[in-house]
Amino acid sequence: MSLLLAGGLISCAYEGEGDPQPAAERSARPAPALPSASPEILSVQSGNYAELEKRLAAAPGSVLLDQSGPADGPGVGFSKAVTVKTAGSYTVTAACVGIPEAQILVGRPGSSDFLSLDLDCSGVKSQVVELQAGPVHAQLMRQDPNGPWTGAVAGLRITIG
Repeated sequence: MSLLLAGGLISCAYEGEGDPQPAAERSARPAPALPSASPEILSVQSGNYAELEKRLAAAPGSVLLDQSGPADGPGVGFSKAVTVKTAGSYTVTAACVGIPEAQILVGRPGSSDFLSLDLDCSGVKSQVVELQAGPVHAQLMRQDPNGPWTGAVAGLRITIG
């Protein structure tokens, strides 16, 4: 046991004062801060999330993926991956609230073969899809990231059963 530990320590390297230093130092710039929304926008967004939850609650079966996010403003969008353990038929249910339309993509990461859900935000869209075992990715597409922040939201649920 001590032989393995000694072997592991031998392979470690430490930088000392005599080691050459990099020519240029990396600057640690903070990430740009998102502008804050007014209390009115946050109130509208909260109400829109509540309505979105009601719409997505109609999705039947056990939930594989449940994701939502802002559909406009500086923090627009979501991107989420999940692993499908059992290939089969799944129901993708999607909705949006507070804007006329939105688009959500569902597919395998890195693949050009994906399901594009073009949403009319006056209702809910459900579609049965065949998913293979492995990773599945869902993404809310950005409509106008520089547009006004209104509190609009969108989301989806992927269920089995």
